[in-house]
Amino acid sequence: MAYTVSSEFPAGFDGTAILKRLDLVLDPELDESIMQLGFVRSVQVRDSQAIIALQLPTSWCAVNFAYIMADDVRRALLAVEGIQTVTVQLGDHCAADEIEAAVNDGQPFATAFPGTGAADLSALRLIFLRKGLLVRQERLLRGLRAAGCSSAIICGLRLCDISVRNGIVLAELPGAAPVEAGPAEVLRRYLDRRAELGLDCARTAQLIVDADGKTLSAEQLEQHYQDARMVRVSLEANGAFCRAILARRLADTLGLSSRPTAGGPYVQS
Repeated sequence: MAYTVSSEFPAGFDGTAILKRLDLVLDPELDESIMQLGFVRSVQVRDSQAIIALQLPTSWCAVNFAYIMADDVRRALLAVEGIQTVTVQLGDHCAADEIEAAVNDGQPFATAFPGTGAADLSALRLIFLRKGLLVRQERLLRGLRAAGCSSAIICGLRLCDISVRNGIVLAELPGAAPVEAGPAEVLRRYLDRRAELGLDCARTAQLIVDADGKTLSAEQLEQHYQDARMVRVSLEANGAFCRAILARRLADTLGLSSRPTAGGPYVQS
């Protein structure tokens, strides 16, 4: 589905860098871009300040998730050349005032919600990074299995056995021709998450490891795949639910059509 993002940039300012940065910010629970999910409603740049309005699916979305996304938006845009301050707006979210005050001043979660027992959200972030690894890995495994690779073959593959040609992942199998195992984006996102978690990304490293970086036997792989599949299905269902709720809210409160907009995942206006 495509979403319209209202944008206002000064003359001569390249807003593409802003939109690309925002596209890299993920909903921590869904492991999807907030742009692709439609959470970004408007982007403004005035002098050296970026003002970003977010619209979450409901006003009662978990405050820790909302804080993480708002904080990630601020951090992402401060890395854009020419941007010195970032103001994130959360609209009608139930904790908008507390989150905005802390995030826009660069303060930690505990400042917004003292007494919650959470000094920071690093442990929660790690949980979702590991869950996202499983989801990204499952998509790669699905491609390898569809290409006819057995559990024994998959467990024997190393990163050096995987290449990309014309946007397709190729797996070099011992004594056989390479097989196509899905789009390159699946591999890229999987490797990106491995790197984020500090897992071994050397060319000699095993292709498939668990969230602790441990290798799996052929016997363990099937259960690992089924567990990862359950996580992936759950996340995709939650993502579809969030999109449906947000589309309905936008249609009801902003007068926007809930039908997709032509032109890609998000469209400037």
